[in-house]
Formats: sequence, structure tokens, C-alpha cells
Amino acid sequence: MSGHKIILCVQALILSFIFGCPVFAQSGAAKTGTASIAGRVLLKGEPAHNVLVYLHPQQGPAPSNPEAVLRARTDEGGRFRIAGVAAGPYRIITLAPAFITSDLVQPHLQGKTINVSEGENVENVEVELKQGGVITGVVTDSRGRSLADERVTLSKLDKNGRPPLNVTYGSNFEMFQTDDRGVYRIYGLPEGRYLISVGIQQSAGIGSVAGSFYPRTFHPDAANETEAKVIEVTEGSENADIDITVPEAIRTRTISGRVVNTLTGHPVPGVEITWGVITDYGLSPGYNGLPGDRSNANGEFRLRGMTPGKYAVLPRASSENEFFGEPVICDLSKGDASGVEVKVQAGGSVGGFVVIEGTNDPKALAKLKQPSLYFSVSPTQSKGWRMYNPKINPDGTFLVRGLPPSSVKIQYNRSFDDRGLALARIEHNGAPVRDVIKVGAGEQLAGVLVVLTFNTFALRGELNITGGALPAGLRLYANVKRMDQAPQTSSSPGAELDARGQFVINGITPGEYEVWISPMWYEGANPVDQRVEKAFSSARQRVLINSVSQQLIFVVDLSRKEGDR
Repeated sequence: MSGHKIILCVQALILSFIFGCPVFAQSGAAKTGTASIAGRVLLKGEPAHNVLVYLHPQQGPAPSNPEAVLRARTDEGGRFRIAGVAAGPYRIITLAPAFITSDLVQPHLQGKTINVSEGENVENVEVELKQGGVITGVVTDSRGRSLADERVTLSKLDKNGRPPLNVTYGSNFEMFQTDDRGVYRIYGLPEGRYLISVGIQQSAGIGSVAGSFYPRTFHPDAANETEAKVIEVTEGSENADIDITVPEAIRTRTISGRVVNTLTGHPVPGVEITWGVITDYGLSPGYNGLPGDRSNANGEFRLRGMTPGKYAVLPRASSENEFFGEPVICDLSKGDASGVEVKVQAGGSVGGFVVIEGTNDPKALAKLKQPSLYFSVSPTQSKGWRMYNPKINPDGTFLVRGLPPSSVKIQYNRSFDDRGLALARIEHNGAPVRDVIKVGAGEQLAGVLVVLTFNTFALRGELNITGGALPAGLRLYANVKRMDQAPQTSSSPGAELDARGQFVINGITPGEYEVWISPMWYEGANPVDQRVEKAFSSARQRVLINSVSQQLIFVVDLSRKEGDR
């Protein structure tokens, strides 16, 4: 193989794991903008030929339509050009099995950040690849039998050897599953220190619908992280025989009981029962896909697949359920819980409309069927919070019943909306809602109006550094907060700055905002120098966004000392 041309064969299978679809050549359907991005992909300074490069939008989900995925393959010189790029923030991702980008620090930070303006031609973007490491082994049970279709968990220790976080690298999720021989092979790993485990952690909230589970076991047969053997991964290394032997499977727990009316003591049918986890911080919602249950004609219910731990059982608010009840605590540390009695009473409700501002177009209104609308409910008489996703009817109406006396915050998560909608405002009986809606005992609130809009703008900015240079590897983030009303999205919008010091935040609705730039924290990063952090503390501006997109310039002087004016 020539030292000047390195051939990286990229299989179409890889893209199918990301988007659930086959790879297609770039077509005219993908050209939705007027900008372009061009550059080179290198491996140890040499051109990397035939590498698939694609753009992943940082705001909103990846396109579900394969024709909308902007991508290109590198030529003989490792060069690529992607045209038809719409303005916005992206990550440039390379799909090359067993290879990683040289600046990869965390899985969720994969790829090179690039912020593009409309009509801009971004040139000379360089992406450096290096060969990742490999960890492979066999998973067997206590009788020596190979275990097929078992999920392998990869955990990376931070630089200080602190307890790991579970991570997933690459786009081939099948490599985290054992084959019919019990063999797993995880490749494309960055340098670092890792732990490998199989099974389910024995703590509340993690369960299995299979009726039994293997307790979490680390290589080679350790029950916890402190006894596990650390695997050292270097560039291009292969760690073989990283085998795991799991103990006997443990039966999952069951919670059973009945729902009764608090006032009459009679059974209540048709009440959806869900569960939450009792932690040191209170009650957290259930997760990991374990189903709830609906009480039958005798008020009976049964929750299955639970692992040992403490749980709270309670009715779930919805458009069909009019009852609420206080959580009933169940301890499954030693076995099942039976005879659990959930007492319920008629609850409050919140109802209203979701509309799109400025349009009566039936096609636009059809988008209301599945918007990312959430109710965050904080009961006033008990700890914890609950999250509900109400059903939106074809005419835009919604109704959530069975609410306890509580504070209800309505949120719209545009991160999962690729239709261009954003939250404009929330009103109750014509008055703006700045924070929460108070629901009293049995109170039936109507007249809530959730207004979505296509009328959004872009907020662009640029950072100029004077008086020194930023530390190597420091990543920066542009934050934005609306000043004239409380934030009503589940996550504050923002964008990472690219290597040119530029950022762009799309989907900003009219209003007054505060914008600031700060060092970006991520697991395993070096601590930010206090002098640098202090310099960025003054990088704040206020801006009024109304009819045009805005451009901001930030200047940070690293030579400025405390007390300077």
C-alpha cells in the first residue's frame, strides 16, 4: 500500500446504524442552502481516500430522510466538498470503521464543530484520523456456557481514575452485543483506561422484561468497579481475552396491589399505574422502558421486571385518567411487594390549545399532532417531580387530567423537532405565563394557549482573543437566555464555537436575550485556568431580536488582570 494514499473502505452498513437507512450518493434533494464546506481528511499526515464525510446538525435531530443527509467521499488526495449547506451549526463526522478523529475527547463531542453562514464557502477544513484501539473477549456464565445477545457496557475512567461513565463510541452498536459464540469485539476506541462489564446494575430503576437478569459483572469476574481490572487502550492496540464470567441470573421483582377510592374505599378500574425511583434526592420518574399497568375491573394492578431497590408506585396523569394519589413506597430489596394499596381521588386538570402563529394552512396545522410538548409537574404536598407528554388532538386541543395540587411548567423541546417550529409564548386566559401554572386541589383549568411559530431568526457571533492564546483543547460555548420571559424549553439554546471562533444559534424567537461565552465543561477535561475563566466572565451582551438576524462580536482580553478597568 502506498505511503501517500491510505485507503479506508467505508461500508454502507455504518450509516444505516446512525440513520436506520442505506447510504445514497449526494443528490439535489440534499441541497437546501447556498453555503459549502471543503477540506481534507488525513491519517498520520497522509491523504485518506474514500472516507465518507457527512454533516450532523447540532440543533435538532439528524434527518430521517437519507436524501437530506449532506455528505461526500474523499478523493485520491483526501479532499472533500459538501455543497448546498444551509446556515447553521454542524459537526463534521467521518465514517471510517476502526478510526477516530484525533480531537475526540468524549462520544457526545465526536466530530469537528463548524458554524456556517448563508452563502459562505468554508475552505481548508482539516480532519485528522488515527487508528482506534480494540477490546475483545468472550462472555460466559458460571457453568462455562457462552452467552449470546448479551449487551456489553464500556466505561471509561477519567484522567484522575474516578468512577467511570458508561459510553458508546462509534456508530456500529452491534459491536456492543455478543454473537452466537458469546464473543464481542469493540473497535475504534480512543486512548484511555476502560472497564468492561455485562449485566444489569442492581439498583432501583434498572430492570428487565425477561423475568430475570445477570447482575452487573466486570472483567474478569468482579462485582464492582473497585475490584475490576482496568484495560489500557493505546492507538491501534488490541486487547484480547478480556473475558467476563457472570454469576447465576437473578429473578426480577414484582409489585402488585389494587387501586381504591380514598373517600369510599371502593376499587377504581382503568387507572394507569406507573412507578418512580426513590433516590437520595427524592422521587425520580421511571425509565428504561419498563411498562406500567392499568387497574382492572377489581382495581388490581401488577408491575413486573423490577430490580432490587426502593420504588414509588403512583397513578399517571393523562387525558384518560382523572385520579391522582400520593406515591406508595415499596422496598424490593428482599423480594416482591404484594397487597400494595394505592389510594386515589379526583385530581385537577389543565386544558387548552396548541396553535401555530400566523398560519391556518392545514399542512402546517397537521404538524401539531406530535409536537414535543411536555408538562413538568411539581406536587406541592410531596417530594419529586413528574413529566407528562400530553396527547395533541387533530384540532390542536389537549387535556391533562389527574393532576395533584401542583406547579405545572409547560415546556417545548425543539431539540427533537426538525420541522422548524419553536415556542413563541404561553398564555392563560389571555395573560402571558412567565413561569408555572398553579393547579389547586381538584381545580379544572382551561384556556391555556401554547403558541408555536415558524417566525424564527438566527443569532450569530464571533469571538476575538487578545493578550494571549487559549489553552490547547479548550472548547467554548455560546449561551443564550431570554430576558423578557422565563425560559419555557427543556434545554437552553446555545452553540459551540468552532475553530474560527464563530457560532450560530438558529430558531430564536423575537425578544430580548442575554448572550455569553464560557468554557465548555465535559467529563475528563482538564480544569479551566481561573484566569481564563475570569476573562470570560465579562463576555456578556444583551440583544433585542425582532425582525432581522443579529451578529455579535465578543472580545476577551487574556492579559487583563483582576482590578484592571
